[in-house]
Amino acid sequence: MEYINERLGYFGRMLSGSKTGYHNSFPDNLVVFNANLCTAEGKIWYGDIDITVSKDKLVEIAKELNETIYILFEMDGRFEYEGQPLIKKHLVRFTPDGKYYIGPKYINFVEIKISKSGYEFYKMLS
Repeated sequence: MEYINERLGYFGRMLSGSKTGYHNSFPDNLVVFNANLCTAEGKIWYGDIDITVSKDKLVEIAKELNETIYILFEMDGRFEYEGQPLIKKHLVRFTPDGKYYIGPKYINFVEIKISKSGYEFYKMLS
């Protein structure tokens, strides 16, 4: 989908040659390397995504497609799950009404902070 590539970058995009280096440079950001973006119909994009930086773009995509967008870790949308990603295991979902929610499995592991512009993803907690 060209629309998504224009917002997030090309399929398979890498944020950095070093995951550790990226985490060290942006320790407070919620980042998923080798993420899968899916709808109820299946995968629509894959690559590295900094959710903290891309939140507004993900909201736009969900609104434009009028569908919920699910962010999955690599193993929940690849290999044996390529054809039917495990969207129930999503880290975050973005809904067409402009809202976003942490997946139930991760609610206690993602810190959200409140800023003047609203809620911001902060980071994965250890």
